[in-house]
Amino acid sequence: MHGAPDLVVEIVSPSNGPLEKKRKRPLYARHGVKEEWLIDPVLEQIHRYDFTIDAARPVRIVDNEESFETPLLPVLMIGAAEAFRR
Repeated sequence: MHGAPDLVVEIVSPSNGPLEKKRKRPLYARHGVKEEWLIDPVLEQIHRYDFTIDAARPVRIVDNEESFETPLLPVLMIGAAEAFRR
């Protein structure tokens, strides 16, 4: 397999949250990842980053009761509540 994945999905944990939020994102963007979803189970939010637009700020912060789409999966509507169901 060659190249970067189009999408990276990460779940923030208390022990590695700063690493995921600050250090990994620039690496993903620099190496060709198109999008990252950073799932924060404490805040019950999904931060959707589109690296073709901006690697530093999410293009959308999705709360628990919301749904969202991505150009990478054009026929799929993702419900954030599914990520936080226990």
